[in-house]
Parts: sequence; C-alpha cells; structure tokens
Amino acid sequence: MSLEQASDLSQIVGTLAVLASLVFVGLQIRQNTQSQKIVAVSSLAAAIAAINVPAMQSPALGEALAVAMRDWRGATREQRVLAHFFLFSYFKLAENAWYQHARGSLDGTQWRGWESMLRAFYHSPGIQAVWWPRRQRAYSPEFQAYLAHCEPPHADIGSLEDIFGPAPAEPAPLGAGQKP
Repeated sequence: MSLEQASDLSQIVGTLAVLASLVFVGLQIRQNTQSQKIVAVSSLAAAIAAINVPAMQSPALGEALAVAMRDWRGATREQRVLAHFFLFSYFKLAENAWYQHARGSLDGTQWRGWESMLRAFYHSPGIQAVWWPRRQRAYSPEFQAYLAHCEPPHADIGSLEDIFGPAPAEPAPLGAGQKP
C-alpha cells in the first residue's frame, strides 16, 4: 500500500469515526430530550397533586371555588381567600404547562386536558368579573394574551357546582307489573 493510499484510507476511517460520533451524539440528545419531557410531565402531575391534596382535606375549598367561580362577590370573605390562593397556584401551574406545551415538552394530547380545565376556570363569571382583572399581571404577557384569545370551554365540561352539588335524585324503582 502506497503512502497516498494509506492517507486516503485514514481519511475514510476518520470520516466514518466522525459520522459515528455524530450519530451517537444525536441519539444521546434524542434520549435526553425524551427524558426531559418525562420529567416535565411528571413535575406537572406532582404539582397538581400537591395543590389538590389540601382541597381533598378541606371540602370548604371546593365549595369556595364553586361559589367564587360563579359569583366572586357572592362568596364570603373566607371563600374568596381560599379560592384566591388555589386559583393563584393553579394559574401559575397552568402557565407552566402552557410554556411546556409551547416548547414541545408537553405534547398536544396532554395539553388538551390542562387547557380544558384552564378555560373552565378562566371563563367562569366570578373569575372574569373580579379575580382575573386584579391578578392577571402576576402572569407573563404571553400567557395573558393566550387566555384573552382562548375560547370558552365546551358545555360538557360543566361547573364545579355540577360536580359538588347535590346528587340528582334517583328514579323510583318500578313496582311489580310496571313497564319501563
């Protein structure tokens, strides 16, 4: 083998080594990106659980939210205080989820669940009339703009009063010989 052939062969081997390194780095970046997405989704799930645990321990929070979302001024002072701190935390968390979605860490199917609840909270009469106008500046201008242009939730999402209100009456059992 001549010196020129050896040089050509070493250049080919060097090129293949660089390509193999680039493929390896690409795979590592892809794996890291997937890991980051999993971490983002997990941290959002943990955060929503963390703000819901106090609600599970205090039915008064659910009642306060239901009343304040319908009519902020119709809620008692205590209900407004409870609702405010939950809403502040929830909207901050939803803002984080929105940014994660915008950056590609939270995929569309996961974001749709967040978005439907966010729209339900945001478009409720009590939030629109009093809470949001006085607290919106605590959130980024981009998130404020997103909310300002989002549509109201689908009618089937219902309200917290639908969920927390009294259970619908069960139909009376059919007597003997009655047809449905």
